[in-house]
Amino acid sequence: MEFLKLPEFKDFFDKKIRDFFENLELGNHLKNPLFYYIANGGKRLRPWIIYNFGQIVSANKKNLLDISIAVEILHSSSLIHDDLPALDNAKLRRGGLANHLKFGEYRAILAGDYGFTLPLQIIANLDNINDRNKFLLMDYFIKTILKLFEGEMEDLIFEKEDRDVSEKEILGMYSKKTGAVFGFCFASPFLINGEVQLAKEMNIIGTDFGVSFQIFDDIKDVFTTEEDIGKETNKDVNKKTLLNFYNYKETQIIADNIYRSVLQKLEELNLKELSIILKEVRKTIETS
Repeated sequence: MEFLKLPEFKDFFDKKIRDFFENLELGNHLKNPLFYYIANGGKRLRPWIIYNFGQIVSANKKNLLDISIAVEILHSSSLIHDDLPALDNAKLRRGGLANHLKFGEYRAILAGDYGFTLPLQIIANLDNINDRNKFLLMDYFIKTILKLFEGEMEDLIFEKEDRDVSEKEILGMYSKKTGAVFGFCFASPFLINGEVQLAKEMNIIGTDFGVSFQIFDDIKDVFTTEEDIGKETNKDVNKKTLLNFYNYKETQIIADNIYRSVLQKLEELNLKELSIILKEVRKTIETS
């Protein structure tokens, strides 16, 4: 069983996704803004989860990489739209200019639109997978995109309409905005092999992982510098987060407890190896 450390995987995956874009038949007016955030880095945590979790069930590695590329394109496209003036109006992302400032607003919008659609084609073209399992994978992926949109809308409405929201509503928004994609990452390797019940359980666990990830991200926004994380900080002061209800230490404890619960649930499913590798990357999640 071949588990790759996150830095090692990042180097490996960066080449794979660069090759994908070099071979993508698409005009540069769309390709360049779509690839911009991808080329500028990112931890590659989502693809890393898919690839390593797939080793447990000996899933086809090409399929794992193709799904990983699809998810990274989806994630990067969501960042393109997040940063737009009508949404978060961000100036920086991953240490460089926000996409719409680099390429212009209309190119950023359409590149993001393309990036929400292209992953569906990637999944539809998967080889070495039977039609039933491919359908399940596509169904999960489409539902993931829809939940992502729901979560983004809730996040913006909470902030821009200054809604009086509950802690439960914030956690629900987190589970869609961030949790849904991680849920798919946890589940997809098992869907490839048709392990439907286990995929359902992994989707729930992955969603919880995403919630903890988002809470850590909220904490970083307040307590780190732009140089540390490559984007503007303290932009979320008007956003509705758990920090509206709890102080830093209390919020950290909530994230800690959710993260520990994720590791415990993996062990209960006899997936201790996955629990171990997630434990090893926790510091990266918290600090970068």
